[in-house]
Amino acid sequence: MIRIAFSHTGRQLSTRVAGAALREKIIEGIENDQKIIFDFAGVDIVSNSFADECFAKLMLHFDLPVVKEHTTFQNASPFIKAVIANSFKERLQAMHTH
Repeated sequence: MIRIAFSHTGRQLSTRVAGAALREKIIEGIENDQKIIFDFAGVDIVSNSFADECFAKLMLHFDLPVVKEHTTFQNASPFIKAVIANSFKERLQAMHTH
C-alpha cells in the first residue's frame, strides 16, 4: 500500500509540474497492483490544472474502473473532491470527442 500525503507538496496544490511528478508515482503503484491512498489532510486548495495533471491524466493509461479499484481518497474537503471529480469528467469528455 502507498500513502501519498499531499500536504508534503503544500497547502495549495496548483501546478501541473507537481501534478505530473505525483502522477508518475501513482502510475507505478497501479502497475504494481498496489492500493494507493491519497491523503489530503492539511491541504486547502487543489487547482483544476493540478487535478487534471495528477489524477485525470491517469485515464490516458488506465480505464476509470482500474483507477477507482486502486485508489482511495482521505481527508479531502467537498471542494477538493468536486475539483477532482470535475477534472475526470472533463478529461473523459475530451477523450471521447477526439
